[in-house]
Amino acid sequence: MYKNCIKRLLDIILSGMALIVLSPVLLIVAILVRTKLGSPVIFHQERPGKDGKIFTMCKFRTMTDE
Repeated sequence: MYKNCIKRLLDIILSGMALIVLSPVLLIVAILVRTKLGSPVIFHQERPGKDGKIFTMCKFRTMTDE
């Protein structure tokens, strides 16, 4: 019961709260990446996850194209 319902609900609530609290920092990082490196700000990459299932990872682009 705990693993299926309560843990999932707790994960959703805590991650939502973290997004709200960290959104100003994420916005500042996005603006800095845009001004220093240009567009696109977000980098997408497919990676294997649990049991080999492919998922798309999104992160800030911090490397140049050079």
